[in-house]
Amino acid sequence: MKAKEDAKHARTKEKIQEAMAHPGVKVGSKPVDKPDIERPVVPAAKEKEKQEVEIEEIPIAGRTKMTVPKNKEKNEQDISNSPPSPGSDASKEQVVDHQDPKTEMNTILKKSPIIIFSKSYCPYSMKAKSILLDGYTISPKPYVVELDLHPTGQDLQKILEQTTGRRTVPNILVNGKSIGGGDDIAAMDQSDDLASKLRSLGGKWIVDVSRGPVREQPL
Repeated sequence: MKAKEDAKHARTKEKIQEAMAHPGVKVGSKPVDKPDIERPVVPAAKEKEKQEVEIEEIPIAGRTKMTVPKNKEKNEQDISNSPPSPGSDASKEQVVDHQDPKTEMNTILKKSPIIIFSKSYCPYSMKAKSILLDGYTISPKPYVVELDLHPTGQDLQKILEQTTGRRTVPNILVNGKSIGGGDDIAAMDQSDDLASKLRSLGGKWIVDVSRGPVREQPL
């Protein structure tokens, strides 16, 4: 009797040990073999999409390169912020006309036989402009260049100094020749020599020079 009980206890002990060795497996059932190869968690379609991600090489400290996925959003932003290509409409709008000073001077001298180089704030310039524009009828009308407002005014003033010997304003040119500044114009006006001076230097390019303000023709 005792031998039977010992055998029963032995079998019970074996079952307990077997259950502890294989948790979750019913005692007495055949153990389930674990597969040798794990299946990918990512679906096949997702895996294919992952492989198709574009890659690019970036330098590291200028010595080597590493391959990383391209940042498409950054690339699109870089393209949108890139400067317009030459010849495009956008680039044409951004072009600023910087005329060569000598070319600009030649262009100005063609505007009229009489050119008044002035500065908008200069009282001597205002005096000369008042005499020539308001005190005389001159045809063609004298052309005024405000050097302080002109894009290449400083360069034009240097050219005037080189060609006429005068750097100060106003500087009145008749057919490219300087006849002086504000005080010179006032003195010739007082002596009644200004009109004759303009005619002699202007030649055929001066149509009319006479005292008196310019009168607007009635409509």
